[in-house]
Amino acid sequence: MINFWSSLLRRLSRQGVLVFASSFIIHLSASAGYAGGPYVVWVNLDHSFDGERIDSVVADFVASNSINCDGQWKSGDSLLYMKKRPPLIDDDLVRKVFLKRDAIQRKYLSDALRKYSEIGFRHYDGLDGIVVYSNQGVAKMMSLTTKKKEIQSVVLASRGNRPMKKDVEDAFCALLPPITRAP
Repeated sequence: MINFWSSLLRRLSRQGVLVFASSFIIHLSASAGYAGGPYVVWVNLDHSFDGERIDSVVADFVASNSINCDGQWKSGDSLLYMKKRPPLIDDDLVRKVFLKRDAIQRKYLSDALRKYSEIGFRHYDGLDGIVVYSNQGVAKMMSLTTKKKEIQSVVLASRGNRPMKKDVEDAFCALLPPITRAP
């Protein structure tokens, strides 16, 4: 192996060596310490037909190539747990955290997000947060970032009105938790 590198270096000019070495170092630094994502759980607390429509809007948006969310969402690298979610995160827990603002349950939810791992998958270091839709009173989306206490919220439509597709997409991007996992 050493002979290969020394013969390669001899063949390259001084400038070529610098370009090669700098690109090699940049490649190593870019791939070392990289945490893909964000990895997010989606929970819809509205199980009506309208709630299914919101699920469809989010699923289509996330699957489209046009999603970017100002560079926060990386197609093929970010994950949205929509149908399958961590077993410790159920609707009851989410209701207590997001609708009743239960601080003890919020800590439990944050721990469940942080400690989640999926055997046989590419990550073992938790999830970055959760995005929730509720139509209790008014239609709104909320989010909680792992290791944070503050719940973010965006009202999508007033009482009795249906949220528009663009409003749901914009709220998803606005509420998308940042990457919290260590690289």
